[in-house]
Amino acid sequence: MTMPSSLLTEAIQVLPHIFMHDLLRYLIGAGGIFLVINGLLRHALAGRRIREARPGWRQVGREILASLRTVGIFSGVGLTIWLCDKAGFARFHDDPAQYGWVWFWASVILLIVAHDAWFYWTHRLIHHPRLFRRMHRLHHRSNNPTPFTAYAFDWQEAVINAVYLLLVGFIMPVSFLAAFVFTAHMMLRNALGHCGYEVFPRTREGQPLFGWLTTVTHHDIHHAEAGHNYGLYFSFWDRAMGTEHPAYLARFAAAVRKTGGPNESASAGRAFNRAPLAFLFATALAGLAGITPPAGAQSQPQDASRAIAAIQGDWATEGYGAVVRLRACGEDGIVLCGELVWVWDERDLVHGEIGMLMLTGFSYTNGKWRGGRLTNPEDGRTYRGDIRQVGDDLIDLTGCAARVICQTQAWRRLSSLPHAAPGGA
Repeated sequence: MTMPSSLLTEAIQVLPHIFMHDLLRYLIGAGGIFLVINGLLRHALAGRRIREARPGWRQVGREILASLRTVGIFSGVGLTIWLCDKAGFARFHDDPAQYGWVWFWASVILLIVAHDAWFYWTHRLIHHPRLFRRMHRLHHRSNNPTPFTAYAFDWQEAVINAVYLLLVGFIMPVSFLAAFVFTAHMMLRNALGHCGYEVFPRTREGQPLFGWLTTVTHHDIHHAEAGHNYGLYFSFWDRAMGTEHPAYLARFAAAVRKTGGPNESASAGRAFNRAPLAFLFATALAGLAGITPPAGAQSQPQDASRAIAAIQGDWATEGYGAVVRLRACGEDGIVLCGELVWVWDERDLVHGEIGMLMLTGFSYTNGKWRGGRLTNPEDGRTYRGDIRQVGDDLIDLTGCAARVICQTQAWRRLSSLPHAAPGGA
C-alpha cells in the first residue's frame, strides 16, 4: 500500500519542523547544562568536580557530530509517530486534557518510570560483548563525559532509545504535551548525568539526599568502569539486580565533601552542599517544556478584563479571508473567544459555518492570551494557540499542531483598514 500523495507532501513539510524541534532540545538541554554548570558555575562548583582531569575540545566536537546523527534518527522516529497518529495506529492526541489532568500527569510519570526500565535493560543488553563494540562503544569513548555525551551514540543505540516513545504510543494514550514534557526531562537528566560535577544534594552524612535517584557520580562511575550502574533516572534497578558499584556511596561522599577551589566562596560552597542546583534544574526544565512558573506569574482577573476591553471587536484575518469577532465568554467573563462573522468565500466553510466559535478558551497570562484552541473551518482541524496584542489595531495569532508545527498570522482590526465599511463586516 502506497502513501497518499497529500500525506506524503504533508510529511515532507513536517519533517524539518520535527528535526528542528529535536535539534533545539539537544542544543538547549546539553548546551544549556554545559554553559551553566561547566561554564558559569564551574568555580562555585569546583569542590564538587568528580575528576580532576577535564575533557578536551576535540572530544566535545566528536560528541556533537555524533549527536547530530542521533538527532536525525530521533527525527525519523518522530515522523513515524506523526504518521502513525495520522493513520490512527498510535494513541497520541493533541488535547492534554482529553483524558483529564490526573491522567496527563500520571502519563508523564509512567513515561519516565517505564523509560528508566527500558533504558536499564536495553543498556545492559548492549553491554554484552557481542553487541558492545557495534552498538555502544562510541558512547564509551567519552570515558570522562561532558553534557554533549548525552546523545553521542552509535546509530543502533540511537534507534533503541528513540523507538521507546513510539512503542508506548501503541500501548497507552499519550498527549503530545506529555511526550514533550517527558523528552524535555529526558534530555536535561541525561545531560546533567554527564556534566562531571556532583550537583545533587547530600545529607549531613554525605549520602545522596534522594537515594532513589541516580546522581552524577552514579553515572560517572559507569563511564569510568563499565559494568556497573546502568540506570538512567532511578537507582532501584541497579540495586535490585546487584549491578550498583559497591563503592558508589563512598565516591559520592568524596565528591560532595571536597574543599572548594581558590575561587569558591565559603557561602557558595555551603549553599551548594545543601541543595545544589535544585531550583536551577526545575526552572530549566520548566523553560524547556514551555511551562510558566506559577508564583506571582498569573494575571489577576482585573488584568484579564482590561485585556478583553482592549482586544474585543472585529478582526480581519491575514489576507482578508475572514473576519472574526473577539469577545469575552465563560461565566466569569475573563476568557477570550472568537466568532466567525464573515468569510470571503463561503464555499471554504466545508467544516464550519458563519457564527461558529473559531477561537475558544484563551486565558490571559503574563501579558498574552494563552492555551486556547483554534478551529479551521476549511478542514475542521483544531490547533493549540496563543494571541499577543502588538498594538491597538494589530495582533499576532500563533497556532500549533502537536506543539511542533507552528504558524503565526498577523490580524488587523477591521475598523483600521482603509477600505473597511464603518461598523465592521
